Amino acid sequence: MLDWLFAPTAPGATIIILLICVIISCANSLINRLLIQRLIGWEEYKQMQREMAEFRSLSSRALRSKDPKILKKLERQRPRISQMQRQMSKPQMALMMISFSYIVIWWFLLIPAYGASNIAFIPGIGGVSVVLWYFPCSLFFGTIFSRIFGVGLGATQ
Repeated sequence: MLDWLFAPTAPGATIIILLICVIISCANSLINRLLIQRLIGWEEYKQMQREMAEFRSLSSRALRSKDPKILKKLERQRPRISQMQRQMSKPQMALMMISFSYIVIWWFLLIPAYGASNIAFIPGIGGVSVVLWYFPCSLFFGTIFSRIFGVGLGATQ
């Protein structure tokens, strides 16, 4: 009855890869949120994000206006901003190390199971392999879950 779901061709493979992307993206965002909570603190992280956004806005304004008063203010803030950037990168570095474990999923599961066969069909493009299907799915679900968990660029706070 559900034999098509576990077939190494579309639509079963398409759905399986989609589900794998959902699981991995959700896990990544959750782990990122937990790392931020543990290494920085959630409220501190949100405050840093606000300060960084304000600094970027002020920098943009200073570049356009070439106002020496604003430029001087930015130079005084630069060491604190650099320190915040270093602190905010700690959870990202830890997550990147954890993400290397996903290579195991690729190397030992997806590539041997699906190889170069077309697992999805995209209108206007045609058949795509597991690699070409996985990355857009991963990007899509990664963006969704990073917004849900409030982490990453453009996350709603």
